[in-house]
Amino acid sequence: MPPRVSAAALKPLAALTREIVSIPTGSFNEHRVHAALARFAADRGLAYREDASGNGLIEYKRGRKTRPLVLGAHTDHPGFVITEVKGRRLGLEFRGGVSAEYGRGETLRIYGADGATGTARITSIGTNAAPNRWARRLAGAHATLEAGSTAEVGDLALWDVPECRITGPLVEARQCDDLIGVVSILWTLDMLVRQQVDAHVIGLFTRAEEVGLVGAAAAAVGGVLPRDGLIVAVECSSAAGGRAEQGGGPIIRVGDIGHIFSPRMSMWMTQVAREMQAADPAFIFQRKLMDGGTTEATAYDLMGYETGAACVALGNYHNMGADRRIEAETVHLGDIDGLARLFVGMAQNTRRVDEVHKAAQKRWAGIGKDAAARLRAGR
Repeated sequence: MPPRVSAAALKPLAALTREIVSIPTGSFNEHRVHAALARFAADRGLAYREDASGNGLIEYKRGRKTRPLVLGAHTDHPGFVITEVKGRRLGLEFRGGVSAEYGRGETLRIYGADGATGTARITSIGTNAAPNRWARRLAGAHATLEAGSTAEVGDLALWDVPECRITGPLVEARQCDDLIGVVSILWTLDMLVRQQVDAHVIGLFTRAEEVGLVGAAAAAVGGVLPRDGLIVAVECSSAAGGRAEQGGGPIIRVGDIGHIFSPRMSMWMTQVAREMQAADPAFIFQRKLMDGGTTEATAYDLMGYETGAACVALGNYHNMGADRRIEAETVHLGDIDGLARLFVGMAQNTRRVDEVHKAAQKRWAGIGKDAAARLRAGR
């Protein structure tokens, strides 16, 4: 059952979503998104800063000292960068993970320093050196500029699909992953500011995730993250294969394709969500593995931070649509709103991570204590 949130209540969220996901971005070319983050923070009286690696941070702090909740999302998305211009012929490097079955004959939109400068059509693609066709990934391409278009080395060349189209609760956009993660954190910060919630929340906006979790790794070793912080990697994760339901609420993500995150964090997040649902049956959520890819939570967890993850269900992961054609990605507005509501609830309960875990330990110790006698008695 979809979240029971009125269309009127979601109008400001729709506007924020359209503003952020329409910004062209790519690995090592995230500056346009970060400029928008700085404006968002200034409009709400919050401070925006960047670490030595260019990761962005927005901090909200009100009330007595508590464990900080760090919500992290990456600000890049798979796409091409122009590496060569010879007349109307373009050489392109692809940054991100897309199957080599995609890309042939697709149209690209070119973005220079001052905005869109035209389009180009792919004439051939290059792939990585994987041993079989199932593992081959798009590595580069050649393209031809279309009439009236211009390009320079270093420009972005992104798929020519809708930047953002919102129909009812459905968002169709070129760059949901992970600008929707960014939106969910900003919507959380907006809720905190409007409601004047006592909490300590840090929004972490990382770079170059699509080429190997580069920004997250830099943040983890660079002293940016508080050692007592509760880290939550925020993502859009593929719902393909029945992994999750769009419109089924935010997802507490317990792991990814290669790693399981902190059980303490997952247990605490689930307990907060259950209590929210008991107080408001309209609040719905999902608890899933989401093994369609790797998330930044893996980097944070393996580097010693108390780490969990959350996401919304994503359609057309990395723009890979049906019949080997590039399509806009999709998400559900109600899932984004529910994710932000969950984060606000978590921010108000960061002291309870140990409490929830100890209560579970105590319960199972009691069960274990009585188990032998019950088994002997046969009841």
